[in-house]
Amino acid sequence: MKKTITNEISQLRFEIPKINHLSDEYLISLVCYKYFYNNGELAFKDYRDCFVDGKNDGGIDLITVGEEERQDRLILIQSKMVNEISNKQDVIDIFTKIDQTVRDFSEYRTAKYNKRLKQVYKDKYALVEDQIPIIELVLFTTAVVTDSRKEKIKTELEKIDSLKDYQITIVYGDEIEEQIKSSKNALPFVSEGKIHIAKDDGHITFGENGLLVNISANSLKDLYDRYAMSGLFEQNFRYYVRYKRIDDRITESLRVRRDEFWYLNNGIIIGCKDFYLDGDNVKLYDFSIVNGAQTTTMIGEYSGANEDEDFYLPCKIVKPPHEEQYNNFIARIAEASNSQKPIYERDLKANKEEQRSLQRSLQEEEPKIYLEIKRGVQLLTRAQKRQLHTWQYIKNDEYGQLTLSFYLQSPGTARSSKRKLFADNKVYTNIFMRKFDKEGIVDLLKLRSYYNDFLNKNDLSHDVTQESVATNGSLIILAIIGFMISVKKKMTDINNIGNEDEWEKVLGKNGMSGRIFTKKMPDDFDTYLFGLFSAIIYELSSLYEMREKEEKTVSNFFKTDPKYRNVILKHFITRWYKNPMKVKEVEQYLQIFN
Repeated sequence: MKKTITNEISQLRFEIPKINHLSDEYLISLVCYKYFYNNGELAFKDYRDCFVDGKNDGGIDLITVGEEERQDRLILIQSKMVNEISNKQDVIDIFTKIDQTVRDFSEYRTAKYNKRLKQVYKDKYALVEDQIPIIELVLFTTAVVTDSRKEKIKTELEKIDSLKDYQITIVYGDEIEEQIKSSKNALPFVSEGKIHIAKDDGHITFGENGLLVNISANSLKDLYDRYAMSGLFEQNFRYYVRYKRIDDRITESLRVRRDEFWYLNNGIIIGCKDFYLDGDNVKLYDFSIVNGAQTTTMIGEYSGANEDEDFYLPCKIVKPPHEEQYNNFIARIAEASNSQKPIYERDLKANKEEQRSLQRSLQEEEPKIYLEIKRGVQLLTRAQKRQLHTWQYIKNDEYGQLTLSFYLQSPGTARSSKRKLFADNKVYTNIFMRKFDKEGIVDLLKLRSYYNDFLNKNDLSHDVTQESVATNGSLIILAIIGFMISVKKKMTDINNIGNEDEWEKVLGKNGMSGRIFTKKMPDDFDTYLFGLFSAIIYELSSLYEMREKEEKTVSNFFKTDPKYRNVILKHFITRWYKNPMKVKEVEQYLQIFN
C-alpha cells in the first residue's frame, strides 16, 4: 500500500483521537470519504454522520448522498485494505452482498442488521427518496491493478443481472493516491503542452483568439495521462462525474464506432492564455479543458477493443483578448458550453454579479470571510486555510442553507431541497440579494462553527435518537435559535405561528439584522450555548419519539418547512414559552444573544 495512504491514516488518528480505537482497515474508508466526497476534510461529526462499518453491516462501510445532481444518488461504500485482488469473484461477492442489503431494506427485512446501519441508511435514503435515486455501489481498494485486470473485473460484473440497476464504481490504490495528491496540490491550469491535429482537414480561426481544429484522440489521451491530476480540468465547472447512461454511449463509440466519433460527440473546448499553430501540432500555454472532462476522461481511461486505433474529434481552442481577463473569460466560456452532462444551478449562478459582490464584501474588512462561489476554484491553499478559524471559509451553497434556515426560517427547504437555493428565483433572491449585514453573517458562521465543535466534543452514541437528531438536525437547531432570538427581539408574536400570512410577513422576511451574540460574551458562554444545543436536541428527540410511527426516520421528520412550523415550533412554544418553569431556563440560555 502506498505511503501516501498510510500517512493519511496516521493523520486521521492524530486529528481525531476519538476514532483511535478503529483499526487501519476501518480508517481507510474514512480517508477515501474525506478526499472523494468531503472536499479533503474530516471531523468527528463527519464520521458519525456516515460511518456504519462493524458487525452485521450488510457489507457497507459508509453511506453518503449525492444531493446536488439533478438525479440524486444514494452512495453505498465498501473499502478493502489489500495488496492485490487475486480472485474476481471476491469483488463480485462484495457488490452482491450490498445488493442483498438494499433488497432487504426495500422489503423491510432489517432485523439482522446493526442499529447504526439501519439509522444511517434510512436517514440518508429519506434525503433522496423524493426522486427515484440512482444507487451507486462503490468499492475502494488499496490494491494496484493492471488495466487489463480492471477490464476483466468490469466485464465480469456486467454479467451479473442483479447488479444491472446500480451504478458500479471501483477505485483502486493508485487512483486513491492520485486523488489525495490532487486535492492537496490542485493547479489552476497546465503551464505548457501540445496537441496533435489533423493538418489536412484544415482549421478555422476567429481572429487571433479562436481556433477550431480536429485533434488526435491519442494525443488527447497523452494529455490526460500526463496532466489529469495536474490542472487539466481545473477551469471546468466540475471534474468528471460518472454518469452511466452517457458513459456507456461513449464507451460503445470507442469500442465499435471510432470512425463515427466525430459525428456523435460534441468535442472539447480548451481555454488558454496563448496558443499557436506549429505544423501538425498546436502549442498551448497555461491551458485547461473547460468543456469535455467527460469525453477526455473516457478516452483517457478506455482500454479494450481498438484501444490503439487513433481517430479525430473536434476541438475549439480559445484565449481571451487580454490576459487580465482570463478568469472571467474562461468562466463565461465554461458556463455557455457545458450542456453534455447535468450542470448544477449553483454552477450557473457562479458568475452573477451578486455572487461576486457578496464575495468581495465578505472579504474586504476584518474579520475576512472567504466565500467560495465556484466549485473547483479554491480561494486559498490548504496551508492558508489552516491559518484561519473554520468559520472564515464557506461555500455559497452552505451560506445559502444557513441564511435560509436561520433568517428566513425555512430549514426544511435548506436541508432537503438544496437545488432551490439557486434554481428557485424567489428563494435565490431572498438569500443572495438581502441587505448585506457583515456582523450578523460573522456571528451566524461562528454559531454554526460552535455547533460543529459541540458535535465533535460530545459523543451521543448512547442514545441512537439523540445522535441522529444531532447529526441530521443542525439546520433545524440553528433555525430554532433564530426563531428564539426573533421572539426575544419582539419581532415575532408566538401566538401567530400557525397563521400562514403571519409566517410569510414576519419570519419569512429579511428583517433580522445586526449581531447575533452579545458584544461582551461571558467567559463561560460555551456552557450556555452547549447547554442550549443539548436542550434543543433532547426536546426534538422526545418529540420525534412521540411521532416515530408517523415519521419513520429522523431525516423525514426534518424534511419540510410546514412540519417545522406547525409541529416543531408549536411544540417548543408550548413546552418552552407557555411553561413558567421553563421560561426562566430559556432566558438563561438567551443571555448570550443580542
